[in-house]
Amino acid sequence: MAKSSSIGLNYWQRNARSSQLPPIGGSEIEEYRPECIVTEKVYDECTVCECPTFRFMGLEPAPANVVSCEVKDVRIVPDPSIPRDGEVEFTLEWDQEVVYTDAEGYDHVVCRTFRFKKRIRLRGARVGMNLRFFHLVRCLNCRVRETAEPNREDFIECEVGLFIVVKVTFTVQLEIERARFCPQPPECVQVSPIGCPEWADLCERGEFWPPFPPQID
Repeated sequence: MAKSSSIGLNYWQRNARSSQLPPIGGSEIEEYRPECIVTEKVYDECTVCECPTFRFMGLEPAPANVVSCEVKDVRIVPDPSIPRDGEVEFTLEWDQEVVYTDAEGYDHVVCRTFRFKKRIRLRGARVGMNLRFFHLVRCLNCRVRETAEPNREDFIECEVGLFIVVKVTFTVQLEIERARFCPQPPECVQVSPIGCPEWADLCERGEFWPPFPPQID
């Protein structure tokens, strides 16, 4: 008959070493020790940093000057996907509000919804894994574009800075001892070049990382 085997608890959770502090309430204060947790492990990640332009067309009355621009309600739509191993596809959507003046100096508010679709290569992505995103979208500047064509109206063109962190995760059991914020992931492999040098420089310097609330000392 085969001899049954048992799993020692010390394999999963080692005994903590006692500190040199005096005991409180009859028990010793324990130092940090390894713990087993069930969590989402990041298998691969990358960042997208781009600066596309978007247009506000068909404005009535015609715009003469842009007063302000604000991005609102940023979301990932519809559900992002891993169409095949090593590839990730997602669409970022947001509402953008512009305040402009007409030729007589009156203010007008217009809000439009824009989308940014992206397909990237991510080696660690496997079909069935989870996707997580952190995104920062800012309206950098807007200007009125005049058209010389008789049947074309003037429009507003805006440059929008995009900083998106893409993570592919899966639920696993891990043994951990200590934790800290991870460094910024490498840049995503992309087809088109990055625009807006200032926006790209901020991304490269890590100005937007980490995208989590800061740790209070």
